[in-house]
Amino acid sequence: MSQSSIQALLVNPNELPQLIKMPNTLRAQQKLVNGHIEVCYLNDDKDACVICNDYGKFDKRCEPNRCLGNDIIHGSFLICGNDIENGDFISLSPEQVEKYKAQFNEDSIKKTQLRLNAQKLAHAIFYRKR
Repeated sequence: MSQSSIQALLVNPNELPQLIKMPNTLRAQQKLVNGHIEVCYLNDDKDACVICNDYGKFDKRCEPNRCLGNDIIHGSFLICGNDIENGDFISLSPEQVEKYKAQFNEDSIKKTQLRLNAQKLAHAIFYRKR
């Protein structure tokens, strides 16, 4: 049975994750990520997932947020529990909340900025005029 509201982490660019209680509806998810949604799975946990804007992996109009694997997610995203058996989003467990607060901490913001700077430098070197 679907939960009518869930506890999830909202991760805004350059901010620490924030635990929120939200309606478990498509409209609420779209509002928080500013558009249509895409679901990405975290490498080590099939019981949690990332909900981001469906252009969040490559839309340069949104502010870069965090590295997720080999991608940089742009714009705000949610981390919520994943009920694989019923195909639904559920609340994060307290352990998952702590785990993902730690994963997307200040160091992850710095790591993302370093990666963006490296990409800009590589682009400038590759495309410089001779």
